[in-house]
Amino acid sequence: MGWALPPALAGPKSIHVKLHQRLIRILPLGLALGLAWVVMPPTSEGFNLLGGQLDLGQRDYRFFNNFTHATANTYQIPDPDFPGALGAELAVWKGAAEWGSRLHGTGGYDPRQPDGIGSGGSNFDSFYVGLATEPGGVDDNIASMITGFFATHAYTEIPIGDGWRIRFVQGPDDWQDHPDPSTWQGSFPWDIQGTMTHEYGHALGLAHTNVPGATMGSPTQLGVGLRSIEADDIAGVQFLYGVLDPAKPVIETYTLAGSQITLHGRHFHPTNNEVWLTQATPGGDGTPVKVLGVPSTAGGTRLSFTFPNTARAGQVAVKLPGFSDIDLSNSYPLDPLREPYFRQPRAYGTSKVNSMGQSPTLTLAGHASISHGSFALDVSGGTLFGPGIVLSGPARDAKPFFGGTLWIGPPYTRERVFTYQASFARVTIDVPPGVQPGDTRFYQVWFSDPGDPQGVGLSHGLWLTFSE
Repeated sequence: MGWALPPALAGPKSIHVKLHQRLIRILPLGLALGLAWVVMPPTSEGFNLLGGQLDLGQRDYRFFNNFTHATANTYQIPDPDFPGALGAELAVWKGAAEWGSRLHGTGGYDPRQPDGIGSGGSNFDSFYVGLATEPGGVDDNIASMITGFFATHAYTEIPIGDGWRIRFVQGPDDWQDHPDPSTWQGSFPWDIQGTMTHEYGHALGLAHTNVPGATMGSPTQLGVGLRSIEADDIAGVQFLYGVLDPAKPVIETYTLAGSQITLHGRHFHPTNNEVWLTQATPGGDGTPVKVLGVPSTAGGTRLSFTFPNTARAGQVAVKLPGFSDIDLSNSYPLDPLREPYFRQPRAYGTSKVNSMGQSPTLTLAGHASISHGSFALDVSGGTLFGPGIVLSGPARDAKPFFGGTLWIGPPYTRERVFTYQASFARVTIDVPPGVQPGDTRFYQVWFSDPGDPQGVGLSHGLWLTFSE
């Protein structure tokens, strides 16, 4: 087992990186102590680096649920974005998922993260393999509890090049798994989810920062303030793994036909995809359940496979041939017994090129949430200051229309009239009456384009699925 910083060096109780024995055996003690704090110099963005990264062979992680405090496993409400997980397992999974390249499923069920879980915007994606049966060694990529009275709430054992281990210290802290802090109990409550977010930042290569409010800074609000990574954290993970590459494979949703799963997305390999799944039986060595050599169809946008009995509800990812960060897709929640309760908004069809040679776009800004009552659409590529209309329909269609295509089916609804400002507008749309979670609707923008032969511009279609 490794060592903790002596209280005299640690100062106020906080979260630290911990160097384990294999490094201490190599370096003199003084130098090893120094490396816990004197890491690579800050970049211009403010973040600090530990000097390592996780390659595609180290994206897996597991959780050993050995918390003994009753407050650590109280939350027993299933989250559709994290199927099969409850209690501390759910909190740990959420914490690591925040660093993902894209929203994890909807990203929208955590009340403390209105912008969604999955904020990294880089080429980094982790993969939750499932439960472990022991804390494992210092390089087994397992998070677990350790009993003691250290000067830290939690620590990550490094170097990370060949693996890491995260330990939650169960001393005076009362570890809490519930998303709502108002329900917490105990004399010294501390948040599992926020702490995991911080510690997993160390595991992927980030050290502490002095930037106020950053997740990799000093913990605040009993750990709750660490759940959502901020601008400095995002800059750090993008520095290490690159800004999200448009060529990275993307899983957008899936459909079921018995035990047959079809993933819908883009940039899948034509013939040789590797599907990663969460393991059904706790234990293992951290290797995901894999389905090998899966071909794609529909131009690399669909991928079908039979769900193996060695896997369970959890998540799915697609690995392409290669060793680059962009060869692994985002991790997407997968329940083999039901289709997604929510599907990410999907653009479909093509826009009519406007008189200035631009292709108009239509995107969702935020979430199409029924509870919010409204949502926002960003429209661009129109005339500089001309009028436009957001139209909607209950189905997809493809009819010739003013030199372009009408991508929505009748009966049509004129949702909102707006005016472009320098070819851009953000338009607020009301949620249709009577919509239930999981219902879909289709949207398109018509706008005036005096330079067009028919005077009309048209965007592509946007397929929205409403969440709670």
